[in-house]
Amino acid sequence: MPPSTPRGTRSSGAVPETEEEQDIAIGVFADAEAEEEFDFASDSSDDDYRLPVPDLPPRPHDHEAGGSSRADQRRAAEEQARRDRDQAAINAAIQARQDELQRQFLAFQA
Repeated sequence: MPPSTPRGTRSSGAVPETEEEQDIAIGVFADAEAEEEFDFASDSSDDDYRLPVPDLPPRPHDHEAGGSSRADQRRAAEEQARRDRDQAAINAAIQARQDELQRQFLAFQA
């Protein structure tokens, strides 16, 4: 029984030690290739190989997509200030309504 190998590894046959054994092994592979039993010239990974895509040089409009201009920052700040004012007005209206309800509740209990 051959020695066990870790899972996922391949075990090749014994390595020929003498020159005569190596010549015999080479002859077996040459015969198999001549009979087209094996296609040693093709590797499946060769068919799937694609050249890496080179980094493209920066283009003139790239800065537009990458960051905010001063005008955009100013608009954003103005929008945030408007939202803050609106929220403050809403909070004041809520507080006024709560005060009114509290007065009504106290008047009802008295």
